[in-house]
Amino acid sequence: MTSISSYALTILIVVALFGLMLGLIRLRQEQRLRSASDEIEELQKTSLKDIQKLRDEEARPVRPVLLGIPYLAYILTSFVILASFFILFMENLIVPYPLPEVGNRYWYSYKAPTEFQIQGRTVERRETLVERGEEVTYWDRQLIQTALESRGGVGGKRVAGVILLLTIFFFILLYHINILYPTATDKNKYLILIYAGILTMLACAKMALFYDLFSPYLIPLPLAGMLITILVNRRIVPLIMLITVIVILLDSRIDYSTFLVLLAGGLVSGGRVKRARKRSELMFAALLVGSIMVLVFVCYRLVAQEAVSLMDPDLIASFSNGIISGLLVLIVLPVLEMIFDFASPFRLMELLDLNAPVLKDFFFRAPGTYQHSMVVANISEAVANEIGANGLLVRVGAYYHDIGKMFNPQFFIENQQGGVNPHDELGPVASAAVVRSHVILGVKLARKIGLPSAVIDFIPEHHGTSTIDYFYFKSKKLDSGIKSEKIFKYPGPRPSSKETAIVMIVDSVEAAFRVAENRDEETIRQLVETIARRKLEQGELDRSNLTIGELKKIIDVLTHILRSSAHQRIAYPTPPQDERSSGGKRIDLSEDSGDVAEKIRKRPREEKREEKREEKREEKKTQDLPRVSEE
Repeated sequence: MTSISSYALTILIVVALFGLMLGLIRLRQEQRLRSASDEIEELQKTSLKDIQKLRDEEARPVRPVLLGIPYLAYILTSFVILASFFILFMENLIVPYPLPEVGNRYWYSYKAPTEFQIQGRTVERRETLVERGEEVTYWDRQLIQTALESRGGVGGKRVAGVILLLTIFFFILLYHINILYPTATDKNKYLILIYAGILTMLACAKMALFYDLFSPYLIPLPLAGMLITILVNRRIVPLIMLITVIVILLDSRIDYSTFLVLLAGGLVSGGRVKRARKRSELMFAALLVGSIMVLVFVCYRLVAQEAVSLMDPDLIASFSNGIISGLLVLIVLPVLEMIFDFASPFRLMELLDLNAPVLKDFFFRAPGTYQHSMVVANISEAVANEIGANGLLVRVGAYYHDIGKMFNPQFFIENQQGGVNPHDELGPVASAAVVRSHVILGVKLARKIGLPSAVIDFIPEHHGTSTIDYFYFKSKKLDSGIKSEKIFKYPGPRPSSKETAIVMIVDSVEAAFRVAENRDEETIRQLVETIARRKLEQGELDRSNLTIGELKKIIDVLTHILRSSAHQRIAYPTPPQDERSSGGKRIDLSEDSGDVAEKIRKRPREEKREEKREEKREEKKTQDLPRVSEE
């Protein structure tokens, strides 16, 4: 078996193993969702006595300890500078390839690691010594041996210049990420993904430009752009793509055409991908990226007055780059979701399935709360889209924000349906503990079924650390001697994002709107403003990054939506009994025997028979009348 065949077989084996790993990940995720019923039954056994023992810490978000290390962002940036330098000068720091055997062919090219002299001839740095697949001669072996012996001859000025440039550009990137993500935990998680993407692109560039394993036009820069767009933020993508291409240029011979094509692919990769909600939409976006890369390639050829051919390998590689990047996104995304606990749009779309076992159980166990969650989801998504927040994440978070209420649904008024209120048999402290427990039990269930942390955050944060006022004031009224308000507070934490803050406001407003008697626009606006102002004054929105302008826009949108939902309907008049379409016949729906639907279906036939009988009677009467002579 040739070396090239061995190389191809290795790639196939790696792809097969990677596909198997992805299949196992997806199977594990589905199994956790399907096991929701078992987890619900287990948590359902929690008694009122156990509820009072639940600790507030159980509702706190769980984050990897390493991500909270002080100054981790600077440590990561220093590491990525050193790693980038190692990749750029890899052939000078370690032996880049073994000494070839005469007469063999190899699946990579041999290039000069640095400039050197042999027999009075100067060999340029990165000059090709032996082409990929070309038979090695004795002279080639001598040339490669000399190149390996002189590989350490890199000037100190060059090394210092590269390190300084890497430091400048990576700290520029860190500066912008600090602005977008002031929270250390989120920033560090995103930095790991961004830096891993940049290092991967540098490694691919090294394989394409130094070893000639594939065309430089196939360096998957759009892959990094798509992943960062989906999992981090589209606004940071152009800067990352520009810095990545600059770093590749620092130590690589790359022509202007390749630079433009790769940069164009990286810059446009975040456009359509951000709006993709289905995998087919992602592939359409990848097709668009490939088309734009081809367009840039053709335009450059026209500017350079070079011939353009549809069968040009570089043109085909440019188009294939977008398609391959889209396919790689589909392959890599589940792994990144599992490792970094990301909530991609595709994962969120799966969680919107109302046939999911947890949502089905939610509907049957707590129908009132379920309907409330659906209403909150619809309103919250509209509000989030209006201020530029993640509407899809808000909808999913609103679906699951009250799932803890399915364990003791009778203790929540929306599920009581006018029946006995079990709080009448409890003291205010015990009642508050039961109400607070839906947050802790909801978080426990969400973790057991594998919801992303971004979705789990909605469960404790939509209440924040607000007070359960009803039972707190009831306790004061009864003069129970309990002076601490902390017993009647939700465990928190307060909303840490615009998305959870939106659900907090909408949840409170929707509950208050249900009991409002006057529903004119002025009253609704006053209600919304009062609730939003109270959340603001209590400090519940301090960590949410909501601006005053955004809060005003939320109030306007909520007022408009609630005013529209409170519209009047025309009261249709009830026709007299003899004018009803049923012909005055009444169907008894209270009978136990007989099928009502069958009665309704038979009614038109009976009416037709009755009409025929009436016609026959009229005809008979006419025949019985005495005939009058024409005379």
